[in-house]
Amino acid sequence: MEKPIDELNPQQQVILNQAWFLIRRDWALKFKAKQEQQIQACVEEFRGYCRDIRQEQLQGRKGKIGYITYSMLRTTWLEERPIYLVEAANALWVLDSKPIRFEWDTSWTYSYWTDLQQKLRREVEKQHVSLPELEWEQVMLEAAVHIHVLVVNMMRLAIKKTVCLPEFQELDREETFEIRVGEYMDHTISVYKEDRRALEASEIRSWLEEQEEHAYSYQALEKIQLSDGDYSQLDFRYTAFRQIEMEHSRLHGCVLVGTMWEESQLDGIDLTYSLLHGADFSGCSMKGAILDAVMGNAGYGSDAALDWEPLGFAGVDFTGASLQGARFQDAQLREAVFQDASLQRAFLNGADLTDACFAGADVSGASFKGACLIGADFTGANVQGAMFTDAQRRGAIGLEWATLEASLSHKEASASVQARDAAGKREWLH
Repeated sequence: MEKPIDELNPQQQVILNQAWFLIRRDWALKFKAKQEQQIQACVEEFRGYCRDIRQEQLQGRKGKIGYITYSMLRTTWLEERPIYLVEAANALWVLDSKPIRFEWDTSWTYSYWTDLQQKLRREVEKQHVSLPELEWEQVMLEAAVHIHVLVVNMMRLAIKKTVCLPEFQELDREETFEIRVGEYMDHTISVYKEDRRALEASEIRSWLEEQEEHAYSYQALEKIQLSDGDYSQLDFRYTAFRQIEMEHSRLHGCVLVGTMWEESQLDGIDLTYSLLHGADFSGCSMKGAILDAVMGNAGYGSDAALDWEPLGFAGVDFTGASLQGARFQDAQLREAVFQDASLQRAFLNGADLTDACFAGADVSGASFKGACLIGADFTGANVQGAMFTDAQRRGAIGLEWATLEASLSHKEASASVQARDAAGKREWLH
């Protein structure tokens, strides 16, 4: 039987934490080199699960699905075959007497475990500590939790693709449905949630006004009218907002990390000082939105954030969003994606837009005074009327040519107008 985590002695815990601190960034870099490959493999495994679940439903052996749960089997690490148990259950979840079960082989994670073991042994030697073999097993079982956190992080990325699969969409699902990842018969967290129940806007507003701690993260809100409200200082991390109307609402200082905003109307929304790391606003209407001093840089934040997102934070996604007249004063948006977005007359003064993507975007008339545009990609963007310094043009990609093209286009238009006026005068004189 495993020793509970809190029974590790303080010295062992210090050694483990130190080794984890030293290795986690290296892990992230190593994993990212193969990230897409691992994500795609996970997606294909999930496709197979969905096919099998659907067959069981069509043959009448399984009804609606309420949960798909990935559970780490920690002791399989000692057998050198890391396994996750995948279970599709009805609305009763863990009380479902006949869940559909699969095994997900995560042997690719084993190298991370052995890597951590080597770091642990070095830390132990430095501190002149002697650990019996049974103690080593316990410490390494505890260490598996850190690799599990990495898997959860990867699953969040993979799930964005899996839920778009036709095989998943064909499943007969409960009105409330979740995909969760955790340890077997232990704590799990939601990486995807649907809630298609018809809820009254007044009911949701009342719930939000209660400002319950930890009540609003990992949720799903769909087709709710929440405009002109004040929802400041709330923690909405990883919540999905689908077809939400939240125009002219105030969300000052909110935690919006990993939020999904699908087909939402957010004109005039005020997100000042909010945390937006990994938030997805693609395709949303955000005309006149205020995003002053938001924090949404990709990569690593503080050391505390490393435990939260061991692979680092993703950038904010504004692909195809309508951001005409939006404000981004002093926003921290490194590696943000504005591809094909409409940013006419947007105000991005003082923003950190390092390595941001503006490919195909319309930034005509936008202001970038004092903004950092090093590595920002403006390939194919409409920059007419936008003013850039020489340093900004040199630091960005595709900006010098786009600016020159826009300038020539403006001059051609002016020349055309002058020629037309001159022709008109000649005709009038004759």
